[in-house]
Amino acid sequence: MNLFKQEDTIVALATGNIKSALAVIRISGNLSKEVVSSVFKTKNFKHIELEDKKVLHGYICNNQKKLDEVILYYMKGPHTYTGEDTVEISTHGNPLIVQQIIELLLSKNIRPADRGEFTYRAFINGKMDLSEAEAVNDLINSSSSKATELALNSLQGSLSNQIKQIKQDLTTLFAYLEVSLDYPEEDIDFLTREQKKESMQKIISNIDTLISSYSLSKFIVNGIKISIVGKPNAGKSSILNSILGYNRAIVTDIAGTTTDTIEETVEYNGVPVTIIDTAGIRYHTNNTIEKIGQDRAKSSMDIADIILWVIDSNINLDDNDKQIADLLKNKKDKTIVVLNKTDLEPKISKENLNNIFVSDTMIKFSTVNKTSIENILNKIFEILNIKDIEANSKILLNTRQYSLLCKAQQNLRKIYNLIDKGDSDEIVSFETQNVLVFFNEILGCDVKEDVLHTVFSKFCVGK
Repeated sequence: MNLFKQEDTIVALATGNIKSALAVIRISGNLSKEVVSSVFKTKNFKHIELEDKKVLHGYICNNQKKLDEVILYYMKGPHTYTGEDTVEISTHGNPLIVQQIIELLLSKNIRPADRGEFTYRAFINGKMDLSEAEAVNDLINSSSSKATELALNSLQGSLSNQIKQIKQDLTTLFAYLEVSLDYPEEDIDFLTREQKKESMQKIISNIDTLISSYSLSKFIVNGIKISIVGKPNAGKSSILNSILGYNRAIVTDIAGTTTDTIEETVEYNGVPVTIIDTAGIRYHTNNTIEKIGQDRAKSSMDIADIILWVIDSNINLDDNDKQIADLLKNKKDKTIVVLNKTDLEPKISKENLNNIFVSDTMIKFSTVNKTSIENILNKIFEILNIKDIEANSKILLNTRQYSLLCKAQQNLRKIYNLIDKGDSDEIVSFETQNVLVFFNEILGCDVKEDVLHTVFSKFCVGK
C-alpha cells in the first residue's frame, strides 16, 4: 500500500467478485464527483449535477455506449466512511459489466484501491482509531455469531474506550509526576507514595482484565478443534453425528468403517466448534489405507484443543487401549474420556481405566440418550475456561493488541516496584512516558508506517 498518496482518487469493487444480483463499486477522493459525473447519464441520456446524499437512477456510459443501468449515490466529505468525497455505484452483478465500468473509471485519472485502503483513509482522516479499523476486518471475517457481535462492539469503541481510559489515568499520573519535578519548591499538593501505588494498581488491574480476555477471543475467532479418537467401532462417528445433529459419518458394526479423518464445523454457544472424527487406532492392521488414517488420527491429537477418547464401555480394556493411553499421557490436560454405549451393561469403570490412564474428566455417553452430548460440550467449554461467554467477553482482542498490552503490563509492574521502593519521580516519570507508547500504538497515534501496512494488508480490496 502506498501510504503517502491520499491525494489520489481510488476505485474498487466493494462486493464479492462473483455473479450476483447486484454489485457495488466504490470511488473515494477529490475527483470522485468529477469522474463519475463524466460517465453518468440520466434515463433521458443527459448529464446531471451530482448532489450530496441524493440517489440517482441512470446509466454508466462510455461515450454513447451504455455499459449498464445503475443506481448512483454521491456523498460529500467529510461526512462519509473515508472522510472524503465518495460515490457508490450499484450495478448488476455480472463480473464482465463490473470490469467494464471499473476500466472506464480507471481511464479517468484515478487508480485501483489497495487492500483496506478505504478503511485506511477513514483512519487517517480521523473517522476511527486503529483498533476500530482492525475491528472492521474482524467483522468481515467473523465466522460465528459471537465473533460478529464482539467485532461490532470493537468497531463501536468497546476496546478503544477502555484503552483511552487507561491512557488517561496514566497520563494524569504522569502529569502529577512532571509537576513535582518542575515545581519542587511550590506549595502544591503532590501525590503521596501510597496514592501513586493505588493509581498504578488500578491501571494494572484494568490491563489484567483486558489481557485475560485474549484466550477467549482466540476461541471465538478461530474456534475450538476437537479430535475424537479411540479404537475401531468404539462409537466415535456416533458422537460426531450427535454433535452435528445429523448423520454425517457412516455408522456400522464393522470395525474400521472410518479410514480417514472427517472434519465438520458447527456453532455452539456462539463459538465455532470443529470436530475431527478419526480412523480407529489399532496396531495389528495390515491395511495400508487404514494405517494412513491412523497416522492422521495421531496428528489430529497434536493440533486439537480438546481430545475426546471414546471407549466402548461394554468391552474390556486391551493392549490397544493401553497404547492409546500412552499416546495421550502427555495430553491429559486436554483429554476427556467418554465411556460410550452406557445404555448397555458396562464392563469398564473409572477404577478399571485408572490402571492405564488417570483422568479427572470422564463422561458417560449413549446414542440412546443423546442429551448427554450437552454434558460433553459443556465440559469442553469449562476446561477451556469459556463456559460463560456472555459474562466474560466484552471485547475482541487480536494478537497485535494483546502483545502490546503484555508489554505495557510488564513495564507498569516495573513502575509500581519503583514507586514502592521510593525511587525518584524522575525515573518513574521516564518509565511512565515509555509505557504510553504502547497504548498509542494500539490506538494508532504516532504509529510507524510498517505497522499500518501490516494491519491494512490483511484487508480485502474494496474495504
